[in-house]
Amino acid sequence: MKRPSVLGRTLAAAVIGLSIAGVATSNASAKTLKAAVGLATSSAQYYAFEKFADYVEANSDLKVKVFSMSLLNLKETPPGVRDGIADMGFVLPPYYPAEYAENNLASNLSMLSTTGRQVESPGAAMAGATSEYTYFHCPECLAEYKKENQVYLGTGSSPTYIMLCSTPVRTLEELKGKKYRSGAANFGRWAEHFGGVKVSIPGNDIYEALGQGVIDCAMLSATELTNLSLFDLVKFVTRRIPGGVFSGVATNNVNVDTWKDLTTEERAVFLKAAAGINADLTWKYYSDAKKNLEDSPGKGVEVFEPTPEIMAASDAFVKGDLKVISEQFTKDYGLTNVDAKIVKITELVEKWKTLTADIADDRDALAKLYWDEIYSKIDPATFGMN
Repeated sequence: MKRPSVLGRTLAAAVIGLSIAGVATSNASAKTLKAAVGLATSSAQYYAFEKFADYVEANSDLKVKVFSMSLLNLKETPPGVRDGIADMGFVLPPYYPAEYAENNLASNLSMLSTTGRQVESPGAAMAGATSEYTYFHCPECLAEYKKENQVYLGTGSSPTYIMLCSTPVRTLEELKGKKYRSGAANFGRWAEHFGGVKVSIPGNDIYEALGQGVIDCAMLSATELTNLSLFDLVKFVTRRIPGGVFSGVATNNVNVDTWKDLTTEERAVFLKAAAGINADLTWKYYSDAKKNLEDSPGKGVEVFEPTPEIMAASDAFVKGDLKVISEQFTKDYGLTNVDAKIVKITELVEKWKTLTADIADDRDALAKLYWDEIYSKIDPATFGMN
């Protein structure tokens, strides 16, 4: 598939110089843009947005004020960015399956990142694969964002999704009958395949749902033990299942009108900062998850490894689910060439497993990789301008 015409192969040398060197400004003259993050200041998302804001302010005549939950919640953010309530924000396409069907296809394939060849940070691989696919192999994906008056600036990803529960899940039998919070359709199908009940609730409501017994387990990364304060409620953690990562993320979509009001040099700064924000989000998620798992026993949380029987059954589910995904996105959402798209995404996941294999815990190396492989190939003079 040809790359979209709006994407250039390289940045002009002068633009690169401006984006990296920055422009000396005074705070008095800086224009302030609003960024919406529908999560707490303790979250990896807020951390990444603050780093983005710091980079933009240091390298342009702009400022970015980051609002944590106070401007828009998670579900309000896509229409809020569309309508200009925020200039940019953390967008979750799975909340709007019809509007973002092309983009949700890629995120529904996230379990490919934890099957087959194992890597330390499947999230780093899936973030790179999703971003490359969206920019260079899926003009339909970019068209969906354009229809919603948004410019896509890439995808970050969670670490491996695991079970955060109020009751133990150690065997196939204990998987049955429990209520599982699912943040994407593939995780919901996984829960139902093993005899569980899928419960779809927004991320902001997980704490209350777990505390009130609306759900028994949340299928999330270990990062959310602190992100969502779930250490208060979780008593049992089962690692590695359901597997996959949450990559149904447009880390920082920008309102089209805001984007067009930027100068070419400012858009170049945003693209450089985009490589950084997706690295920051993915690395912070990974780093916090690793620490939270280490801290769990000291906080009274019992951590289980799943049995070989569960792992074998889970891998078999992922392989069989590819056909379900293809049929669903073809029949229910009207996508075309779905099988070919699945093949391309699968190829990119394997490519990015190799590219990210040795830099799981190196934020700067990850940002450089995302820049070299993706963002340096986008032309700030034309991208998002038509």
